Amino acid sequence: MEQRVRKLREERRRRYFVRGVAFAVASGICYGLYTGFLTLAETQGVWGEWFAGGPWGGGRPALSAFTVTFALAALAAGVNDLFSGVWSLAVCAKNRQLGDLAKTVRTKPGLIMVLCAAIGGPFATIAYIVGLNAATAAGNPGVIVPIAALNCAIGAVLGRVLFKQDLSAHKVAGILVCLVAAALIGGTSFASMGPEALTGCLFAFLAAFGWGFEGCVAGFGTVLIDYRIGIAIRQASAGILELLVMFPLLAAMGGEAGSVLDLAGAALASPAVLVFLVSGFFAMPAFSFWYKGNSMCGTALGMACNGMYAFWGPFFIWVIMGALGIGGMSESYPPLTPAQWIGALIMVAGIFCIAVNPAKLLRASKEEE
Repeated sequence: MEQRVRKLREERRRRYFVRGVAFAVASGICYGLYTGFLTLAETQGVWGEWFAGGPWGGGRPALSAFTVTFALAALAAGVNDLFSGVWSLAVCAKNRQLGDLAKTVRTKPGLIMVLCAAIGGPFATIAYIVGLNAATAAGNPGVIVPIAALNCAIGAVLGRVLFKQDLSAHKVAGILVCLVAAALIGGTSFASMGPEALTGCLFAFLAAFGWGFEGCVAGFGTVLIDYRIGIAIRQASAGILELLVMFPLLAAMGGEAGSVLDLAGAALASPAVLVFLVSGFFAMPAFSFWYKGNSMCGTALGMACNGMYAFWGPFFIWVIMGALGIGGMSESYPPLTPAQWIGALIMVAGIFCIAVNPAKLLRASKEEE
């Protein structure tokens, strides 16, 4: 009887672990879709005029370089995350969790989610969009995604330091393999980098650090609250902070303090807002599944599975804007190279190495023989 109970417990743990891995992998796919549609949104309507450096809104003069680089990144992040927050609240309403959401915001785990929103939104997401825009201007949007995927290594190390999570030798080896794969995925892009792309890489690294810290802390917080409630708090808080705090502040620093309402109004009136609705929709599971996966299978493995967006990001940018030609610039988004596909397979091997100790697996197979 005792042995049967032990087997049932082990089977339950195994299923729980597998579900966690599935959540983490799905988060990476959704993150790639979010990145693809966000890139598309910033080429449409008035956004294209802003980034092209021409006049906008009835002949208004072109925006300053600082405003285009930083304030518009905060505006794009805010619009995306606010829509994502609305989608998240709709999911909570569907599941009759709005009452629980209101109660959770006032608890310690709820405040942890707000902290994650401050780190992952105004800091990491804005840095990511700055990097994405800089790399897009250089004709290489895919180059920054593998660098941002370094968050898997940063999050795993922080999980060990802050929460004493296991970080054994095979997990370290797996993380290193994932990092090599990420470099290989971005390798063809790195070969032709200019100053703008290098700037993009710098901000992508800042985003990686912010998301690494967020993933570590949020995975801990999501153990205590439902992940759908957690993402609603995260996305709504991030959108509000980005739109009401960071965007006006950065616009003022760029000399556009008097144009804040005009810029926000033009962004919301642009046809691009429909694309932001789609990117916000995919941002919701990208982050909520990330939180859920980290809480179920551990930060190291969860971050590594999510880190597959090093491949999914460039892949969906090519599918949406290259293969499907949405946005009318298909020639600027060529197919992925064989090296990038090989890098994706190597990353799968790295994730397997994190999930399973190869030495223990070999010993088990020899014992069975």
